[in-house]
Parts: sequence; C-alpha cells; structure tokens
Amino acid sequence: MPDPPYAQDTLRFVAAEVRFPVVEELGAQAPQAFRDRLKERFPIQEPLNQMTLTVGATGPMAQQAIRQRFMPRDRLMSVTVGRDAVVLETTAYETWTDFRDLFAEVLSALADSQRPDGYLRLGLRYIDEIRVPEEIPTVADWRGWVADALVEPFTIDDTASPTSATIALQYGEYPGYQTLFRAAPFASGRTVQDEGPLLVPFATPDGPYYLLDTDSSWFDPQSAVPEFDVAAMTEMFNNLHAPCKRLFERSLGPRLRPEVLDRQREEVWGE
Repeated sequence: MPDPPYAQDTLRFVAAEVRFPVVEELGAQAPQAFRDRLKERFPIQEPLNQMTLTVGATGPMAQQAIRQRFMPRDRLMSVTVGRDAVVLETTAYETWTDFRDLFAEVLSALADSQRPDGYLRLGLRYIDEIRVPEEIPTVADWRGWVADALVEPFTIDDTASPTSATIALQYGEYPGYQTLFRAAPFASGRTVQDEGPLLVPFATPDGPYYLLDTDSSWFDPQSAVPEFDVAAMTEMFNNLHAPCKRLFERSLGPRLRPEVLDRQREEVWGE
C-alpha cells in the first residue's frame, strides 16, 4: 500500500467505513442529491439486502437491512450506503491519497444531502495476498519473501509444518485507535475471490500465498458522538492508514521488493 505504489503490488482489497447513528431516511433509498453527486463516477445502482441478527430480551431477532450500492461500469469499486454506515471498497487501489480523497468526496456528498447526527466508528481495512514465482512447499520456504518474524512462529517444530496457522496482533493507541493485524500462510486458494460483487482487475496465480489482513479502526472511548465533520474524519483516516502502511512494509522480506514488487507483473509471471 505504498504511495506512490510499487510497479507490482500484492494488494487485493481495500475498504473504508464510517458508522453513524441511524438515519431512517437512508433505510430504503439513498437521497437523490447523493445519487446525483456520485452518478458520473458510479453510474450503476443496485439494492443490497442484508439480514442482521440482534439479541434482545425476548431472544434473537432477524431484521432485513436494505442498502444501496453504487458502482462504476468496470465493477472494480463500490460505494454502499445504508441507515447506519457508508463504505467505499475497491479491488483496484492505486494510492492512499486517491482513495482517501475519493472517500472524502463520498462523505461530503452524504453530509450535503442527508447529514448524519455524528459518527460512531471509522474503519480501514487492507487485504494483501503475497505470491512469489517460486515453489513454497513448506512454511519455512517463505523465509526471505516475508519478514522472519512472520515465519519463525510456524517453525517451532522443525520436523513438521502446521496444518493451520495464524498470527494475530492487536495494537491500541489513545484515544480510541486500534489496529488488528493478521498474517497467515496458505497452501492454495484465495482470500479475495475472483468473482463477487467486485471484480478483480487481473488474475492471480494458483498455489501458495501469504495473507496480510490489517484492520485499523477508531471509536470514541467515552462513547461520545462527534459531529459529522468531513475534514476531521479525513485526518483521522490518515491516522488509521499510518499503522497499516507501517505493518505492511515491516512484513516484507528482502527478496520481495527486488524480485516481485519492483518488477512489472509480466516480468515476474511471464504473462
């Protein structure tokens, strides 16, 4: 997630979210003024029905939540708005500045058309799938490609590789910032699927990959509800982005930059 990016990146999915107190007017349909502001860049609109489960005094209750999703024609990005949240997602991330500024435009459009009473939580998530042009028969073979700190816990038994393994680290910073970092080697498959609501801009090779999943968030530790101020939220997203970028850079082994990230995709994979 560097800015400017590497010649080739490992990033497969990025999402930014703002949760806010319920706005009933956003429950069934997005305001026309909001729709008009997005229409040039996100011309496709589709309803998104989601079931939520809440547990009350009388037991669990299922409730249908209707959200509106807006997408460009290539379906590589989406804006989703509902009665309690607005989300920007993409599988074709370029730079942090571009992504942040676009989300600020979305938040401004919402503020001008149906301003929420405040915000409750901000979230930023990055999913990287590190793949390399070399056989990776065991977890130990990730040495050099990812940081040693992400390999050594899985090699405590030098006679066998674990059948399932995940590193999970949580960091907190006052007031209200926290980052959850997950890292795990996989023998095959994909975390971000090739087909789904969002398409992917290019195919990735089958076989082993190393997952980096970073989720950075903010909530007010005193349960206050700050004003829905786009400039203030944009700066807070800069604060959320900083640990995401730092953890990504520190996850890379010495071979990954020169042999994968600094080379064009065609040079690495022969496409």
